[in-house]
Amino acid sequence: MIPYDTEKIAQIIKESTESSQTYKKGKMFEDLACYLFETIPGVVIAQRNAMNQYNTEEVDVSIWNDGAADGLHFLNSLFLVECKNWSSAVESVDVNWFATKVEDKGLDFGILLAANGITKEKNDIKRAQSILTGYLRKHIRIIVIDKEEMLNLKTTDDMIFLIKRKICELVVNG
Repeated sequence: MIPYDTEKIAQIIKESTESSQTYKKGKMFEDLACYLFETIPGVVIAQRNAMNQYNTEEVDVSIWNDGAADGLHFLNSLFLVECKNWSSAVESVDVNWFATKVEDKGLDFGILLAANGITKEKNDIKRAQSILTGYLRKHIRIIVIDKEEMLNLKTTDDMIFLIKRKICELVVNG
């Protein structure tokens, strides 16, 4: 168990939320994602802001996971993290776009860090959740972590437990 600098997490979220520059907001959120994951034993940031060879899609953060016993041993070696530091919730079309990126890369897991979660409107939440449930049939798991959940992280064990809980909720509840 490695403690997170909770003041650093809160400061990055605060500054990124208050920034009026879209690029800066996004970069700060990606910096936070890297900090949260590279602190976990056995996890390395493989690449950031990598474009595919056709310049048609960008991967915010790709994670290499060595599967350390006190880390993310229950996940495969490579997964993607998409960072959405938007003032509103991420809509179903963007949830689908990220899930498609994960699938196109031949991966089975991704994390959507969405500052304000995914859409909260009754019909939209059903659509976004339906997309995530649909990808389960393809053996692809996409979980969503919001800024409130990040603010509650005290240690790497908290993040590991949160990921496990989110995977279980996704699989069991759809």
